[in-house]
Amino acid sequence: MEKERKILFIHDGPLYYDELSKKYFGIHYDDNLIKRYSYFGKHVSFLMRLRKLPPDESIKYSRLNSSNFSVIEIPNFKSIRHYLSNKAKAKRIIKAAVIEHDIIIIRMPSAAGTIAYHLARKYNKPVLIEMVACVFDALWNYDWRGKIQAHYKMYSYKRMMVDAKHTIYVTNKFLQRRYPTKGKSIGCSDVELAQADDSILENRLKRILKKNGPIVLGTTAALDVPYKGQSDVIKAIGKLKKEGIIFIYKLVGQGDQSNLKLAAERNNVRDQVEIIGSLPHSDVFNFLEEIDVYIQPSKTEGLPRAVVEAMNRACPALGSNIAGIPELIDKECLFDAGKINQIVEKLKMINNYWMQEQAGKNFEKAKEYQKEELRSRREAFYDQCLVDWGFIE
Repeated sequence: MEKERKILFIHDGPLYYDELSKKYFGIHYDDNLIKRYSYFGKHVSFLMRLRKLPPDESIKYSRLNSSNFSVIEIPNFKSIRHYLSNKAKAKRIIKAAVIEHDIIIIRMPSAAGTIAYHLARKYNKPVLIEMVACVFDALWNYDWRGKIQAHYKMYSYKRMMVDAKHTIYVTNKFLQRRYPTKGKSIGCSDVELAQADDSILENRLKRILKKNGPIVLGTTAALDVPYKGQSDVIKAIGKLKKEGIIFIYKLVGQGDQSNLKLAAERNNVRDQVEIIGSLPHSDVFNFLEEIDVYIQPSKTEGLPRAVVEAMNRACPALGSNIAGIPELIDKECLFDAGKINQIVEKLKMINNYWMQEQAGKNFEKAKEYQKEELRSRREAFYDQCLVDWGFIE
């Protein structure tokens, strides 16, 4: 009888843990991801950092219920304070996990994933890399410490990726240009959308026709990561307020809200900015249907899931002209990342005609990211990997 294959998925995380229920919760990690990786084998382990959930916080996250799933926790070794004390311990845990499992799936960029990649090569383990973002952009737009590391990290990732045997890029062009590989690869988004009913577009168009009052903008992204750019939108609506133009800005995401609240106060728009915090993924679609325009002001991305999900709800969208965002929305809807005056000008162009036009275009574009179409492409590549690794003929 053929041995059941054990699959190891590695990313930095975090995954969330509720001590009361003994259950794991995630934002971008869920049962659909476990099911996806189960294509390779019966049991899937996630290796990443954990954070304990405060009481009653679990309702904001997606619970992982799969029975063929387990977690391997590693300590946080990314911060300067914990680097020396925790990296050796993390490396021992990663090494044991790589040796124990049959197929290694690594989501990059990832500090834990980089360690795992080199260990997997040392122990001749099959590796599939998912390239989801640019490490240079993430570090350069974080803070001064990131700028110190950005060039070296990009160089090291380029060296690693060029020799990778099997890679899935979430973009069609951007990450492939930044981190080319000599191995086999495909461009395939990690977004999986259910087939959208035409009534979604119809309802959006009716909403636009009835619109009366301030435009409601929305962003779903981590709240405590500077390179997500929400503070740039806050500054822009502050400038517009001085001209007598009012926008409402609603933000969904996990993390410390204090810096964004401070930005709202400094720009005199505290009453125009609503920070909702984390929502279960199932509730994010309701949020997207309630806003008028989605805006993604990021300074780094791969191909942002949030933009695709907004388009799937026929939501007009604006975004920075970085990474995979130009692959999604019209050129006229793009602005230079971090350029407040350009955001102001894009917000000024919003009217009912523009919203109707973009709602239709975005709804049609999102169909390219429907679950069945992407799944068939991804699984064809998975089959090629299994053949190359000698698991199937």
